[in-house]
Amino acid sequence: MTLLHITTERLVLKPHTQNSLVWLNTTFNNPEEDYFNGDDPPRESPEPLEVTQKILDRILNRPPDADIIDYAIHKRDTDELIGCGMIAHINHYNRRCDLGIGLGWNRDNWGKGYASETLQAIIAYCFNELNLNRIGAEIYEFNERSIRLFERNGFRREGVFRQYIFKDGIFKDSYSYSLVREDWESQIGADR
Repeated sequence: MTLLHITTERLVLKPHTQNSLVWLNTTFNNPEEDYFNGDDPPRESPEPLEVTQKILDRILNRPPDADIIDYAIHKRDTDELIGCGMIAHINHYNRRCDLGIGLGWNRDNWGKGYASETLQAIIAYCFNELNLNRIGAEIYEFNERSIRLFERNGFRREGVFRQYIFKDGIFKDSYSYSLVREDWESQIGADR
């Protein structure tokens, strides 16, 4: 398994450890986090720590050939865990993957550019280190913050999964986004 370790200006993206347990459990039990990222029915009761431990055990014990890389987002100066993400469905032959990213329950960390800093580092990692050609993401139509984040970082909406998820008593769409290497390289060149 590839163990990701990236240092940015303000963040360190690195593998989860057992110390991630309480943060993950708090995040999984946050109704807003669940609303924007989950597709299961709303929870009747909080997820017990033991259930989160099983999820964390799977993350910590992924086989070396797994097609997913999980990572924790820490503040560089304090080592505080503030988010998590994954590079999923890694397909080396077709050179593509899908991304997931979240800053979790602590709103004090929202709106400070941490998600954008993380996404930019992960994009560079996917293209430069994993030698991928296409990065995908699926975002629910009502997750406006994520839509803005991905669009600001060069992703293009390429499709709609109509009536994909049941939220608030109605069916809502999910959007398919992608960023391909040639677009990213021309964007990077334009930024220089």
